[in-house]
Amino acid sequence: MNRIRQSFVKRSLSALLALTMVLGMGIINVFAAETGVENQNGAVTFAASSNKNVTQLNAPVEDGVYYANINLKNASNPTQYSMGNAALRGSTSYLSKQPNDTEYKQLIVVKDGKATALVEFMPMGYIGMYGMLAELEAVTPTQCTQFGVPDEDYTAYTSANILSYHKTQDGKVVYDSYNDPNSQYVFDGVGDDCKRPAGFGREEEYVNISNQPYAHLMSLDVTPIQIEGFGDTPTTASEFTVDNAAFVHVFVPVMFSISTSTGDQYARIEVDWNNLQKVSNPENNVQYQLYLATQVQKGNYTDASYNALQTAITSVKERLTNIWPSQTIEVSGSGIQAQPVLNMDEPDADEQAQLASQLATAMNNLEEKGDKTSLNSLITEAEQKVETDYTTASWATFQEKLTAAKEVQNNSDASTSEITAVVNDLQTAMDALVNRANTDNLSALIATAKAKQNDGYTTDSWNALQTAITEAEAVVANPDSSQSEIESKLNALQNALDALIVDSGNLDKNNLPDGTYSIYGEMIKMNRQEHSMSNDAINHYIKLTVENGQYYLTMDFKGLSYLNRFGYLAELSYYENGYTFGSYGSINGTRVLADVLTTQKNDDGSDVIDEFNQAGGSSEGLLYPDQVKLPLVADALADPDGYVPLHVFVPVMEDISEGTGDQDVLLKLDWSTLTATSEDDPNFNPDDNQEQSPAVDLVDTATGIKVHADAGTLPEGVKLVVEPITSGADYDKATVSLMDVGKKFKLYNIHLVDAQGNEVQPNGTVTVSYQIPEGYDANNLAVYRMNEDGSKTLIKGTVENGTYSVIQKSFSQYALVEKGSTITDAQNTANSPKTGDVTMIGVFSFIALASAGAIAVTLIARKRKAE
Repeated sequence: MNRIRQSFVKRSLSALLALTMVLGMGIINVFAAETGVENQNGAVTFAASSNKNVTQLNAPVEDGVYYANINLKNASNPTQYSMGNAALRGSTSYLSKQPNDTEYKQLIVVKDGKATALVEFMPMGYIGMYGMLAELEAVTPTQCTQFGVPDEDYTAYTSANILSYHKTQDGKVVYDSYNDPNSQYVFDGVGDDCKRPAGFGREEEYVNISNQPYAHLMSLDVTPIQIEGFGDTPTTASEFTVDNAAFVHVFVPVMFSISTSTGDQYARIEVDWNNLQKVSNPENNVQYQLYLATQVQKGNYTDASYNALQTAITSVKERLTNIWPSQTIEVSGSGIQAQPVLNMDEPDADEQAQLASQLATAMNNLEEKGDKTSLNSLITEAEQKVETDYTTASWATFQEKLTAAKEVQNNSDASTSEITAVVNDLQTAMDALVNRANTDNLSALIATAKAKQNDGYTTDSWNALQTAITEAEAVVANPDSSQSEIESKLNALQNALDALIVDSGNLDKNNLPDGTYSIYGEMIKMNRQEHSMSNDAINHYIKLTVENGQYYLTMDFKGLSYLNRFGYLAELSYYENGYTFGSYGSINGTRVLADVLTTQKNDDGSDVIDEFNQAGGSSEGLLYPDQVKLPLVADALADPDGYVPLHVFVPVMEDISEGTGDQDVLLKLDWSTLTATSEDDPNFNPDDNQEQSPAVDLVDTATGIKVHADAGTLPEGVKLVVEPITSGADYDKATVSLMDVGKKFKLYNIHLVDAQGNEVQPNGTVTVSYQIPEGYDANNLAVYRMNEDGSKTLIKGTVENGTYSVIQKSFSQYALVEKGSTITDAQNTANSPKTGDVTMIGVFSFIALASAGAIAVTLIARKRKAE
C-alpha cells in the first residue's frame, strides 16, 4: 500500500507547536533532525527550500539471487545500528543475541537494476520480555531534508510483501504483550495509549493489533539511493556506503508503549554490496520461489491454473508460518540478557526443496486463456452436419466430441491446451464420420439374383450365388453399413452371378441359359479348306456369353508375323442376319464393326504404334483391337458346320500385296468343345504376342552358298544343309530340263533343318547367294528351281562380289546355269587348267610362235629362190 502525505501546509502551520512539544517532552526522536520543526501531528519537517533531491541508483551487481549481509542502521546517525536491527534475522545485532542461528542466510534479488530484500523479523528480547515488529515499509523519497531524512511531502511508503507470519504449529497467533487480547498492555484501539500520531505518510489513528499475527518473512525494495550533497555517486560495489542505503519505516509496539511518538521510526537498510554470494540453485530456495510466486498477477491466466498457484502459495506460506510450539515464546535468561528461545519447527533443506518445487511446478503450469477462433469455426462447420447422412456409430462419437467442444467454447477460462485438445478431437471425429451407404444398386442386383432360376447350373456355382445373396441382404439391412461395404457386396454378388456355370452335360447350344461358356474356334479361308492368315492372330478359346438369351462372342487378338513382316488386325466386322454365300465363296450381306473392348498395349501400358497407324501411315490414328465383342447372329448359330462369316482388315497384309489385307474369313466354331465356365477361365487369358525370331546369316563352307533371312523369317537355331548333286537320276533330269538354257550348271539340294533335325521352310523370303564357280561367265548366269515333275522355274538374280544372289521363298533343288554354254560342267572342269600349268602354257606358246616364225622364213626363202 502506497501513501504520500500531501498536507504540507497543514504541518507547516503547526511546526512551532511541534517543536515546543518535543522540547517539552525532553525526548529526541532518534530518526528526526535536531533542528527540525514538529508539526501539529507530531512529525518533524524542514523548510523545502533546503531539501536535497534523491536519485534512485541501480544495484551494483548483475541480475540474480544472492546471499547478503543486511543491517538496519539509525536513520539520523547511520554509523550506528538501529535498535530494531536486533530483530532482523541474520544481522550483526541479531547474531550477537542469537549466536547459534547461523544457518539462515539473508537474500537479495536483483532484477533490471532493482533490488529486493527477503528478510525475516524475529522476536526481540528486552528487559526480560520480548517484542515483535508490527509494520515494515519501503520508503522512497524524491527529496530529503538538508539533514538527509525523507521529506514526507515528497515520499512514497510501500508496505512490505508479507510472505509468512509468526504462528503456532496448529495455526494460532503468537503473542507478545501488545497483541495478546488477555494482556493489560494490549493495543486494542481503545484509549489514548492506542492513539498513533500522524506522520510517516499516515493520518492519526488508533492502533488495534489485538489477536493480529506479526509478520515474519517479508520482501521489500532496498534499491540504493543517492542524496544530493551526501557524497559522490558510487560507480562500483565497493564505493556504496550506508549513505546509499534505502530508507525503511518500522512500527514497533514495544517502542510505541514507551512513547506513542517513538513507535514509528525511520531506518536505513544497508546491503553489503561488496560481499554478495550468488545463489547457485535458487530453484531450491523456498523463500525465493515464494517471492516469485507472489509476484505473479492474474492477467490472462486461466482461473484453474492461477487458483492452483494460489493454493500452492497458501500451502507453503502455512508451512513457513506455523512453526512455533505455543502462542507464548519461551525466554531464556533475565533482564537485558533475556532472549527468546528459537525452538521453531522450520523445514529442513530437503523439505524446503520440495516446497520450492511445489511452487515452481504451479508457476510452470500456469496457462493463458486460449484463442477460440479455430474452435468457433470448427463448431460452426460441425453444426452443418446432418445426422441422417451418417452411420449411427460414427454420429454418436461425433456428437460426443461436439458436445465437449461446446463446453470448452462456453468456458471463459478455457486454456490453450484445452482448446487444442477439443479441436483435435472434434476434427478427428468429423473426419471419421462414415456416410450412410446408397443401397439402390445393391438392392436392384439382389432382386435380379433372386429372380434367377436354377436352369441346370452346377451345385457349387448355384450355392455360391445363394451365399452372396444372403450376405448382400444383411449389409442392406444394416443401417450402419458403409459405402465401401455395400460396394464390396455388390461386386461379390455380381461375381457370383457371372460365375454361374451350367452343367456341361446338359448343354443345348440353341437353348443355353444366361452364363459364360468356352468354345474352340479357328479362322478359315473362304475355300473352307485352309487356315486363314488371321488364324495365327487369335486365341482359339473363344468366350461365348449368353445375356438375356442373346449370344455374344468375345475374341482375343494378338500380333502376327507374315513374310518377314509383323502386324496387327486393324478391324473386324460381322455379318447381320440374312447374309448369303456367293458362288465363288464371297459373302453378300450387311457388315457391322465389332465392339472393341480393349486395344493393344506395350509392356509399359502405352498404345501400340507401328508404321501403319503412326502419323502418315495407311491407318493413321487407328488403335489395334485386343479384345472385341460381337453378337452371334441367329443365322450363324444355325449354321450346321459352325461357320461364322467375318471380315478382317490387316494393314501389313495390304502393304505386302494390295487387296489381300481386306478380306472375308470364316470363324469355324467347334460346338463339340462347348463348355460352361466362368469369366475368370484361364483359357480366356490372352496369348502373348508372337515374337519374331532374329535375323540369321547361314553359310555352307563346302560350297560357299550363303543364306540371309530377315527377323521373323526363320526359327531360331535353324541350320543350312547343302548337298551338291553331280550324278544320278536327279542330275540327268536336270540336264534334260536345262538343255535349252545351257549345258554348264551346278545342281544343289538345299534345305533347312531346325534344332530337332526337322526340315523347315522360311516364313517369307530369303536371300540365297551362290558362289560363282571358276570358268563360269558371271554375265550369263541364271538360277532355276528344279520341280519334281522335271520342269524348271526361273529365279532372277544379281551378281555381286563373286556371287549370284536370288530371292527365294522355299528350298528344294536349285541349279546355277551359265546361259548359252555349249560344254557340260564336266567338260568345263576337264578343260580348265590345273593349278601349276601356267609355266607349260608359256613353253607351248613359245614353241608355237617359234615354229610359226620358222615356217614363215622358209616360205619367204623359197619364194625369193623361185623368183
